[in-house]
Amino acid sequence: MTPARIARAATALASAVLLTVACSHDSGSSDSGGAAGVDSELKLAMNVYSRTLPYFQDMIRGVQDVAHEDGHTKVDVTYGDTNPQLQYNQLENALSTSPNGLLIVPVNPSALIPVIQKAASNGVSVVTMANDIDEAGHSSQLAHVGQEYVELGRQKAQYIVDALGGRGTVGYVHGIRGLTFSERQAEGAKEVFTANPGITLIDGPYAGQFSSDAGLTATENVLTAHPDVNALYFDNDDIALGGILAVQQRGRPMDSIVIIGTDGGAPALEAVGAKTMDMTISLCGYATGRQGAQVLINYLRENKKPAERFVEVDSLTITSANLTDAQAKIKDGKC
Repeated sequence: MTPARIARAATALASAVLLTVACSHDSGSSDSGGAAGVDSELKLAMNVYSRTLPYFQDMIRGVQDVAHEDGHTKVDVTYGDTNPQLQYNQLENALSTSPNGLLIVPVNPSALIPVIQKAASNGVSVVTMANDIDEAGHSSQLAHVGQEYVELGRQKAQYIVDALGGRGTVGYVHGIRGLTFSERQAEGAKEVFTANPGITLIDGPYAGQFSSDAGLTATENVLTAHPDVNALYFDNDDIALGGILAVQQRGRPMDSIVIIGTDGGAPALEAVGAKTMDMTISLCGYATGRQGAQVLINYLRENKKPAERFVEVDSLTITSANLTDAQAKIKDGKC
């Protein structure tokens, strides 16, 4: 979805609910309602924007484990399929079932603000995870749980700069245009690349989706125009795995090119072990899901708010040097 289409969708959604939320800006979810008590039944609605990404599967598992440990919490999960309008409609439907709280991974930082404000005005507490919303919606959130994507971009770019000794050509394959995860990573990465004049950045295509097939096609396009790139920066592991295949199909030795991704799912860890991927960063989906669910349940049961709106979850940088330790942390539920 292009930025223009996303912007039009966000504007249409905002107009549709303007009368509903006009008086809701001062009734943030973090100040709504009273404690439910430890034995009350809680109903949480969770919406993420992809059914297939391992990161979200891990996040859902973390949420469900905390709900199970609570003993009196039910979680209903829906999937927005990277479509702001669909995600908005799903959350409207969720509100009609009178949940106690919402756990949301937004596709777009502005499109869901009206429905989040509507939730707050009706006493439904909202925690966003992974992708934050724009500042206009912050007063209606209980918390945002995740990582800072600009810093993620800086970290990945610096890894490439260091691996290349400050000189070389880098191809950048983005994920989805307009998506917070893609655009804010790019902001941080380009800051680092610009600060290193020995690096030539080939600002490549948007794959359009997080899949190995999309990554294969996008990387083939980069390599056709620039066959001698020294490194490839991918937004996430799924498109990176397709990129690895594109490099292999051209017969290039894998030790002649630096390849990095993000997410740290099992296929990417196998690639790190095989030294076809140099580095990935796990955003610790399981830990993020656990933290998000715990923040929400703590508030609903005890009126206990987090100290800050933004609750940061540690990420985990993974290379062949620390792969075994990283796999152990993931297995133990520490990431």
